[in-house]
Amino acid sequence: MQVFRSGFGRAITVIVAVLLTGAMVGLWLVEGFWSVAKSLPAASFVVWLVAAMYWFPKVEVDEGGVRIANVVRTHYISWNAIGLIDTKYALAITALGKKYTAWAAPAPGRHSAVFASKDQGAHLPETTYLAGTVRPGDLITSDSGAAAAYIRRLWEHRDQNGIASVSSTWNTTVVTVLVVLGVMTLIAL
Repeated sequence: MQVFRSGFGRAITVIVAVLLTGAMVGLWLVEGFWSVAKSLPAASFVVWLVAAMYWFPKVEVDEGGVRIANVVRTHYISWNAIGLIDTKYALAITALGKKYTAWAAPAPGRHSAVFASKDQGAHLPETTYLAGTVRPGDLITSDSGAAAAYIRRLWEHRDQNGIASVSSTWNTTVVTVLVVLGVMTLIAL
């Protein structure tokens, strides 16, 4: 199984967690235990929210298909259900008439595209090229491009006789923890 995650998103999560931990330590030293106890639910809510948005999302590719784990929903798309793999704004897979966008594989910004070299667009799967060119989101140095290139290689060599299916589930743990921490934050105010 191959897993793709946003490196930038993971860095943001660590930075927020470290900053809020430092704030809690500083609050303890200045105001004491009870101030920290009152502020801890809000700090935990913020850290969990940032983790839900930037740490937990991922794209997993296995022999059966692609799993796109987003903030509140996870979609598993079988190889034969995939109709189109796009990277305009982020990795997006169109399957059985519906588009599934991966939160964990954003396309690069315009500056990344300007400074990209030609070799980053070479040797990609055939379905990558549109009129002989490559979109910035398809560059293998980007989160969306790395995932799309890997998925396209496997998709082009799939067994055409398999079943086409898409299953979606709610990320109940993430949502439940967000709700509980949100309620605890409101009570602590």
